[in-house]
Amino acid sequence: MDDDPRLSHYVYIYMANRDKPLKFAFIVGETIEYLCIKICHTFNINPLARHLFALQSYSSKLWFPCGHILEEDSEKCRFNFRLRFKPSSMDRLREIDVNAYNYYFEQVRKDVLDNKVPDIVYEKHKHELIGLGVSDMYRVMLEEELPREIVESEYKKYIPKECIKRHAFFIRKPIHNALTKLSGYDAAYVKEQYLKQFERMAPNYPYEEYTALMDKDVPNLRAKVLLRVTIEQVNYCEIDIGTWKTICRIEDISTLSIGKNNTVLIGRRTGIPLCVQFDTKTILLSFVSALDGYYRLSVKWNFNLCSGDVSIITPSLERLQKLRCHGPVGKDFSYTKLKEKCANESGSYILRESETEYCVFYIDVYNKDGTISSQKVVESKPDKFIMTNSSRVYESLRHLISSFQNPNESIYFGKCLGFSEYDKSKLLLCASENVVNEVAADEEIITTLLQGGPRCVPWNELQVYKAIAKSDEDLTCSTIMTGLHRAIWRVAKGKKLEVMMKILKTEENNYTKEFLELVGKWSQLRSVALVRLYGITVAPTIGMLLELVNLGPLDKYLCSNSKSVLTVDMVEATVCLATALWHLEENRVIHGNIRCRNVFIHSHTDNSFIVKLGDPGLFTYTDDDIYWIPPECYTDFTSAKYSLQADIWALATTIWEIFSRGAPPPKYHKTHTVKMYYKCGNRLPPPKDCPNEIYKLMLECWGKNNSIARKQPQAIMRDINQILYEVYNARRTHTYATICPKLFRDVDANNDENGSIYTEESKSNSESQTSLVTDYTNITWNDHTTEQLVSYQNQDSNIDELSFYLRWLNSELYKMPVAGNGSDCGPSCEDNSGKTNKSKTNDKACNSKDSSQWQRTYEINENLDVILQGRIGEGFYGEVYKGTLRRRNGKEVDSEQDVAVKKLKTQADSENVLDFEREIKIMERLNHPNIVKILCSVDRILVMEFIQYGSLLSYLSSHRFSLAYKTLLGFALDIVAGMEYLGSMNIVHRDLAARNILVANEDRVKISDFGLAQVIAASDYYVFKTLRNIPIKWYAPESLRHNKFSTRSDVWSFGVTMYEVFSYGVDPQLSVRVAEKEILMTTITDLLNALERGHRLPCPDNCPQEIHRKLMSSCWQLNSHERPIFATLREDIEQLLCNY
Repeated sequence: MDDDPRLSHYVYIYMANRDKPLKFAFIVGETIEYLCIKICHTFNINPLARHLFALQSYSSKLWFPCGHILEEDSEKCRFNFRLRFKPSSMDRLREIDVNAYNYYFEQVRKDVLDNKVPDIVYEKHKHELIGLGVSDMYRVMLEEELPREIVESEYKKYIPKECIKRHAFFIRKPIHNALTKLSGYDAAYVKEQYLKQFERMAPNYPYEEYTALMDKDVPNLRAKVLLRVTIEQVNYCEIDIGTWKTICRIEDISTLSIGKNNTVLIGRRTGIPLCVQFDTKTILLSFVSALDGYYRLSVKWNFNLCSGDVSIITPSLERLQKLRCHGPVGKDFSYTKLKEKCANESGSYILRESETEYCVFYIDVYNKDGTISSQKVVESKPDKFIMTNSSRVYESLRHLISSFQNPNESIYFGKCLGFSEYDKSKLLLCASENVVNEVAADEEIITTLLQGGPRCVPWNELQVYKAIAKSDEDLTCSTIMTGLHRAIWRVAKGKKLEVMMKILKTEENNYTKEFLELVGKWSQLRSVALVRLYGITVAPTIGMLLELVNLGPLDKYLCSNSKSVLTVDMVEATVCLATALWHLEENRVIHGNIRCRNVFIHSHTDNSFIVKLGDPGLFTYTDDDIYWIPPECYTDFTSAKYSLQADIWALATTIWEIFSRGAPPPKYHKTHTVKMYYKCGNRLPPPKDCPNEIYKLMLECWGKNNSIARKQPQAIMRDINQILYEVYNARRTHTYATICPKLFRDVDANNDENGSIYTEESKSNSESQTSLVTDYTNITWNDHTTEQLVSYQNQDSNIDELSFYLRWLNSELYKMPVAGNGSDCGPSCEDNSGKTNKSKTNDKACNSKDSSQWQRTYEINENLDVILQGRIGEGFYGEVYKGTLRRRNGKEVDSEQDVAVKKLKTQADSENVLDFEREIKIMERLNHPNIVKILCSVDRILVMEFIQYGSLLSYLSSHRFSLAYKTLLGFALDIVAGMEYLGSMNIVHRDLAARNILVANEDRVKISDFGLAQVIAASDYYVFKTLRNIPIKWYAPESLRHNKFSTRSDVWSFGVTMYEVFSYGVDPQLSVRVAEKEILMTTITDLLNALERGHRLPCPDNCPQEIHRKLMSSCWQLNSHERPIFATLREDIEQLLCNY
């Protein structure tokens, strides 16, 4: 490898056992993990122990994730090579690799000498520190066979600097006395005692600490905290308080999702997800890689917790997964697993990495005579493999294995036993050796009412109502063997609980055993994603007391509420389902009946869409279940009841149902044709308007073709959480950044490590042009414009019958409902009478949101009132509703007018109230054709004219192919006219952007949203005094640097708005090219520095240069006094209009 001509780049590595850094060559494009492997190989640290080691920035002390790519400028980087992940015991480390153990000793020794162990405080540990130094001197005497006098004369090399500094004249005598008394021990024992003493002094070493902002219990409030990651758990303390608390144990982490603005959402087995925010992406990746590494080495070696950044994915693990190859698990584990899992099937084999040699694999195979033998395979060069006792070179491991597929040959590789996430092998180096696995012991989230679990409830505590009729089955799923009843459980005097009872019918006693098995299975589960079992009854009939989910089955709810269910709602429902499946898998429970009809709506509000998976019930499969059953179960449908893989397949089809608005796949009269369709590798096409990432997840759960393994439950949950988190905060809060002083410790921006590790990927502008809520996501969350994927189809399948089926399927799917079609749900959508629902959807009646808000009436005066309807927008402190302004003449309604109503949020604080009142006062002063007109106001309700076509941002996106430059210049002229008028009224808008321009008709736009506006003195400016969220991408440098706003800063925002207009809605995200990569300026600091260095948004594609020069570049002068005034801009636009 070192002869490779590409190895012309070098980095410097600081080792714990070397005084000077070592020079290592690398190839541009290699990963940090690969460099770490080379170092381990050089120092004879074996392939098992090497997973404990990582590379740390020499200057910033932040860690690089495994997948970080080395680039040309990485040559400037310097790294510390350290044992990062602490094994469960030193005995265990010494047992697996004595060289790794010795290196850890040198690392500890060096940190002690350099006073770099925070838990060791001189005043508390001064005697122990001198004792460690004496032990170290004695060790050197033994290992290097040096006389005591020589070692003693060099005592400063062994005693911590702090001890020498404070006891320079009194330390030699106690050292001499101690050394003369020591005898009779070997070096290994002395080293062991040194580490044991050190462990008592610093039991949490080597922990990592990070400064961050963390969500508190109070909404929209974050605290500055110190996060500490240890081998066992993640702790935090508020910096102003100083008391350490536990966030969760390492094994309790379920997912890590990376969001915008350097935030991480920590998913936990119990409790709500926790959001933390870091100052830089570099710090974030260091923190996430710590949690991911400890999780892999403690819980699931084969699983990365986070998929939100490619650098977090472990490259070597990704390769092993593709090869279905185990890590360095060792011979004993492999042989034991083969005996347990192969079912005496000859040719069954396990592929594994060697735990002692690099680039070596073993194939352990179960032979015909019941013995197990091993074949050694050496990777002589990249992708060149040779098997022992053979000279043949194979191009890949798959090529090698496929060459031994004849069962009659002496070497036969038949069925591969891949790794499982639940393998308990020697790879879990950081897992406690004494912990007993308790199934979901920490997930018993039950009310005090149940006192630890489901109860046996006597019949006299129940008031049972008559069975639910067929037409009322919205409440849960019924089968012919069971009946459903609403009931009241009188828990205690004066306390009752409404429940749903599933009762085994008396004539179905043959199913008693199966029903009790169902009860036993469901009683052990404790998850908020599952319908809870409260208890059972045994007499006079056997029944289950289940949580009542009033909003009914998901399929019918989606069908009849398609207007009010957004794409993000369906993504959140998918998160709930994935969580449910993961919990089932963790408890070794197979559901067998995951269907959209068996998922129930727990709540649907503006901010959440929570669903729960119900119990499977008693059921038998029919041909109608074909879409939910995987091809491997076609010969025996019943086998799907016992298969996790079948549950994963069914989950994918259920997700397909969700994004088809509750409609199931269309039925086809020839079941064998559908089976053939799937066996050929085909899959259902994507539902209309389904986001690409969601359909990709479906394909991964189905297996893109029948030879590719399906994504497993925790990976499904991880990936769907990542997708949701990319829009979760955008949906629930405004996407403006916060302008405030720095809240974090400064990290030197010039550090090469920081510069090279910050590689946030650029996102397509076209994917974020519809609204603010899509500001940072790579999914188009507009419910009407998502591009569809093409379904996988086997090109070799030319069977006429299959071709006919495919045409029929596409035809049926084309008829399916899409978002906003109301009740047009096709024949599967029925009302309570069983008839096809042809009426319009009543959002008020079928929505679980606060229905009083949707039709609330406000009286303006005795002749005027306003009726609120659906919400159409949201700002900092207000919500905007469409409404009807009704004028009365006595009791008679004289006229009605569509209006927009801005209403203060119920949770608004006193500052928000003042802001809202200021906005009303400003708008009451305004009267201009290019400014949205206020009609009236009362009781913190602002009633404005309703602008038909919505925001200019959305209008640009949807009409981009029909908007000529002349039309766009006309829009620009309207905006300038409105802004010139505001300037004459001494008003600074401070939030001028395309999203706040409304389209009245094809020829006129109007300025809206004065929530940030301020009145200033003539020719003056306004200084921003309070901390709040602001739209930084539209703000001038003086506003970002000094919080100063004026009409000149509004001119800067006008230039950015023109960029949006002439790019047809492209997000004005500034990027800077660094080392041939475009880096997005997402923080205030980065953006401000880039602007002050002269970086600007480019000329939009196909935009004439003169428009860019006059309406954009001129507005972006760093000196605000060099920018044109709005009157000048008006003249420029009028002149440009003459040219177009």
